[in-house]
Amino acid sequence: MSTSIDDLHHFHPSLVHLHQPPMSSFPTENRLSLWREIIESTRNIFKSHVGHFQAISILFLLPIVFSLIVYPSFHLAIFHPDYDFTSFARPHFSNIEIILLIVYTLFLSLFFICGVGTTTYSAVQAFYDRPINLVSSIKSIRNSFFPLLSTLIVSQTIFISITLIFSLILVFVVQILQSLGLKHGLNDHLSFVVIFGLIVLVPVLIWLQVNWSLAYVIAVVESKKGYETLRRSANLVKGKRWVAFGILMYYGLVIALMVVGCSMFLVSVDAAKGDQWRSLAVILQTVLGSVFGYVLMNQYLVVNMVLCMCCKELNNDEKLALETGGEYVYLPLDEEKKNHAIV
Repeated sequence: MSTSIDDLHHFHPSLVHLHQPPMSSFPTENRLSLWREIIESTRNIFKSHVGHFQAISILFLLPIVFSLIVYPSFHLAIFHPDYDFTSFARPHFSNIEIILLIVYTLFLSLFFICGVGTTTYSAVQAFYDRPINLVSSIKSIRNSFFPLLSTLIVSQTIFISITLIFSLILVFVVQILQSLGLKHGLNDHLSFVVIFGLIVLVPVLIWLQVNWSLAYVIAVVESKKGYETLRRSANLVKGKRWVAFGILMYYGLVIALMVVGCSMFLVSVDAAKGDQWRSLAVILQTVLGSVFGYVLMNQYLVVNMVLCMCCKELNNDEKLALETGGEYVYLPLDEEKKNHAIV
């Protein structure tokens, strides 16, 4: 099965510009062209379906961002109202707190899966200029839930395992320093060990995240599960890692800084033991942080979907270049078959 350039132009004009050699042989300016192509396609998707994406984001992404901002101060106010922030002491977690943290993690995971599934499905439909509505997007969760869940579990298990291994190595190094009797300047040695560990650990985690940046899109579009989505993403993103890295750094850092900044501000207000949290400035900052946070998350998910489609086209992926995730797959072979659907 082959598709001509004219067919692609009729189906989606932006795909014509993507018939180029693999990115590994691209000069720098073509990578910049790919970045501009991704941004332009993303802008067109939002422009034509702004209300739809706003509704999905408010349903699934806004609760995530809002809870991430509010939960730390809420947790401290309920369980540790007298905690002294100047002591830097680690608070003791009771069994009820641990259970609540587990429930909160499940809440975040559920809304994350629903948000990623519905947003990616809608973005794919909009990318191929197909009609979409809120009901069909929500129904698409039935098909993508378990692939997304397995991808989330496998990826986070690997991330946590690597972090634990590095932590154990750091503890082992600290014990060696103590056994050698390096009492003098031990704090300086510990600081050096921790900083060195972070310098090694953070790039490793970022490198894995860049390679797996398309995993959730693949789980929706191709219905792959678990490790298969990670492997598929790493293969697709080859040669385009700098583009994926730029997207991750731009959206990831902005969202993280915004959420962490707003959350720390609420924690500091709570530590003041006053009624400042009721002030207009605090409420306004929380609302604006939540709104900007879910908008950026929505944009990040759509940009990742467009990057995935571009990677498939640039890799000459005939099988999956014209697929959508969800209930229907349309193959635009010619004018007569334009509306043909394979269930």
